[in-house]
Amino acid sequence: MFIHHINHTRLPIIYLVDHQRKARSALTELLAPLGAQIENFPSAKRFLQHDINAQAACLLLEAHLEDKKGSGIALLEQMADREIYIPTIVLASSSDIPTAVRAMRANAIDFIEKPYVEHMLVRQVKSLLSQTRSTQLHTPTF
Repeated sequence: MFIHHINHTRLPIIYLVDHQRKARSALTELLAPLGAQIENFPSAKRFLQHDINAQAACLLLEAHLEDKKGSGIALLEQMADREIYIPTIVLASSSDIPTAVRAMRANAIDFIEKPYVEHMLVRQVKSLLSQTRSTQLHTPTF
């Protein structure tokens, strides 16, 4: 269950979900200069158990958690089902068109293959930090 609370430091939050510790560490180091609070999770389950903060600016999500094809995308779909919308960049160590389409249909902002170009990823995250003040918790209008 998601419980929404306020981050009293007022820093935007970047959530990282990747089963590989080295990948999370590298992303944390890469994004640290942006001045955001960075929170790491080794699995979808651990992320879903966490309280989603109202200052969530973006989520960087591995498409294939624990090497299970599409498991990261399944997390994104679960979030959409629960009406939790965080601008999400999906990172994929291997990908195909159906996986990318599935990610975009689950509200991903971008789908980037690894190895990613560092300055381009930083630019994308920086843009999300400047655009997003809080997690969008609403029902989409059709």
